[in-house]
Amino acid sequence: MTVIKSKIAGVGDVEIRLAGKRIAGITSVNSNHDDQRLPGDDLRIAHGFIDIQVNGFAGVDLNHANFRGDELVAVCRNLLTTGVTRFCPTLITANHKQLARNIREIRRACERHWLVRKMVLGIHLEGPYINPENGPRGAHPRTYITHPDWGEFERLLLSGNGLVRMVTVAPEVPGGLAFIQKASQSGLVVGIGHCKPKPEIIDQAVRAGARISTHLGNGTHQMLDRHQNYLQKQLAHDGLMASIICDGTHLPDYFVKNVVRAKGKSRVILISDATAASHAPAGRYSLGDLEIEAGDDGVLRLAGTPYFTGSTLTMDKAVANCAAFTGITLASAIKFATENPAGLFDGISGKLETGQRADLVLFRAKRKKIHILRVYLAGRLLYSAEENV
Repeated sequence: MTVIKSKIAGVGDVEIRLAGKRIAGITSVNSNHDDQRLPGDDLRIAHGFIDIQVNGFAGVDLNHANFRGDELVAVCRNLLTTGVTRFCPTLITANHKQLARNIREIRRACERHWLVRKMVLGIHLEGPYINPENGPRGAHPRTYITHPDWGEFERLLLSGNGLVRMVTVAPEVPGGLAFIQKASQSGLVVGIGHCKPKPEIIDQAVRAGARISTHLGNGTHQMLDRHQNYLQKQLAHDGLMASIICDGTHLPDYFVKNVVRAKGKSRVILISDATAASHAPAGRYSLGDLEIEAGDDGVLRLAGTPYFTGSTLTMDKAVANCAAFTGITLASAIKFATENPAGLFDGISGKLETGQRADLVLFRAKRKKIHILRVYLAGRLLYSAEENV
């Protein structure tokens, strides 16, 4: 049995006992100088981070026409260094054949590799059923945007053999509401995004089963009515959680603060919207058919333009940024990357609880910045960094 002594943010000193791949028990302890822990009072432990929107990572583009499933092993190893223990490989708008191919590659990687199987929570299809207008469309290729077609979509589901678990759709497009209802009834998590629905359509989408606003505040028009607009409506809607890209570029700090105030601490989810340029040097990369460029400032743009295209954000930075931008505790910001995204899916809690899979992140927190030190996946220590921070 492995015993880890550390401190849970907002709780205090604990002793966590691991038996195999699960947490066997958690006990509050009184700290003393004989504790067998890494030195320093600022050491913390949390459930592993969960990122429901990862388009690529560390030089690997999951959307590329030549993407190979075996590349997910390297993606997983690099994600672990940022505290992520589960994630949703995310495929953006592409032609049906390309989407089916990449879904199959991800599925086969899960079948072949223990690490990939343990970390992939499910595939997130962000498109192709989105709004084609400039603004809401974002950087998605207009050529492949189509109206929802359940027969076509079912074939994509079959390609994944149950691995597709989330879809983002524009509810206002023809067939959008019916698609949301069908997808929700089929057990999928449905997000609304890359859209421009009227307020009443948002209400109807939630009644049909939509549960989350995908990267709220991005994939929108530059100019909106000051009051009656789809951002305000989604922000106010109690039936929708909101995922946000908390890098200080996609959303200013005060918008993040407004989202947290409006949604409360149980309805905000941090995502990275990571790409091949994340956890990688500045330079040019791909996002499917698109050429993207990461500058020295860390901002990712469609090559040769000022337009954002995904991000270079990592989840450890997203958590730290959220705490800094909003003034909330680090414990609350961690919840946005653990419990809240876990709540979308059956079978996981995102909490440090007896009986749960032992996905653990040990980190050092200094001035609301996070430095990952150790990461356990299903009870195995898979990442350890020398403490030199």
